[in-house]
Amino acid sequence: MGTYAGLRFSGDRLAPESLTRILGTEPRTAYRKGDVFKIVRGHEVRGRTGLWLLSSEGRVDSLDLNDHLDYLLGLVFPDGRTDKLPKLQKLMRNFQIEADVPCFWHGEHGAEPPVVRDDIRSQFARIPAAIEEDFDTD
Repeated sequence: MGTYAGLRFSGDRLAPESLTRILGTEPRTAYRKGDVFKIVRGHEVRGRTGLWLLSSEGRVDSLDLNDHLDYLLGLVFPDGRTDKLPKLQKLMRNFQIEADVPCFWHGEHGAEPPVVRDDIRSQFARIPAAIEEDFDTD
């Protein structure tokens, strides 16, 4: 069994430090377009576009996907406040940044996949960030 979710921003003009400043947290992975972000067998791998990714993996101890999504929403809407949202939307609009929310869930054979609550879907839609589901069982 495994469950986690991410908040991912991408775009050719993305400057990771701008997102870090607005959201007030360090991402798991971040780089600008063209930056070397890893080396595989001696070869540099460069970002084809800019990326800022935060994952709930290792930060949320729950098998309930909605708990992971609530954690991510808490970064954008701390204590239910919306003051970060206009800054985030303006940055996304001005620099053609897109956002999505990759969700991973793996359950035992026959387990029912999670259902993302409607209130969570509507909050991510405000950013806007599409929820991408990757659900599988043994």
